[in-house]
Amino acid sequence: MNAISGLELNKKKTKAVWIGSTKDTKAKPLGFESHLEPVKSLGVNLSFNRDKNNNLNFFVKIYEMDAQLNMWQTRDLTLFGRTMLVKTLGISKLVCAASMLCVPELVIKTVQEKILKFLWKNKTDKVKRSVLYQPLSHGGLNFTNFHTVIKPLRLSWLGRFLNCTNESWQAIPNDFFNRYG
Repeated sequence: MNAISGLELNKKKTKAVWIGSTKDTKAKPLGFESHLEPVKSLGVNLSFNRDKNNNLNFFVKIYEMDAQLNMWQTRDLTLFGRTMLVKTLGISKLVCAASMLCVPELVIKTVQEKILKFLWKNKTDKVKRSVLYQPLSHGGLNFTNFHTVIKPLRLSWLGRFLNCTNESWQAIPNDFFNRYG
C-alpha cells in the first residue's frame, strides 16, 4: 500500500462530532465525517445528548459493576475482603470516565448506594459510615467514599491549568475566565 492510499484510508475512518452552531452541518471539511451517534475516544463516549453520555459512560458501567459485585455476594468474605473488591472491581471502572467528564450527582449517589449494599450484603449498616471511611489505624475500614474520589478528580485539572503555559487545551478555560472573571 502506498502512502496516498493509506492517507485516503485514514480519511475515510476519521470521525468528528461538530459542536456549537455547526452541530447540524453536513459539511465535510478535510474529509471528516459528522456523526450524530456517540464517538468513542480513549474509552469515553462523546455525544451531544447529555443523557446518552451519562448512560454510556456511567450507568452502563454501574450496571456492570453491580453485576460483578453481585457474583461475589454469595461468598463468605470479610468486611476487608468486600472493601478490597469494591475498590478493585467496582470503583476502578468508573474513575477513568470520571477523570475526563463531569460526574452527575445521581451517579455519585447511585454508586455509593450500590457499594454500601454490597458491603453489608443488602442489610442495614452495622457501623456508622463516618467510621467506615476512617483508615485502619483509626479503627475504620478505609472504605471508599465515591464522593471523595470524585472531588479531587474534578479539581485536578486546575493544577494542570496553572502549571502549563499556552497549551491548546487551555483555550476553553481561558475564554471562560476572560468572560466571567
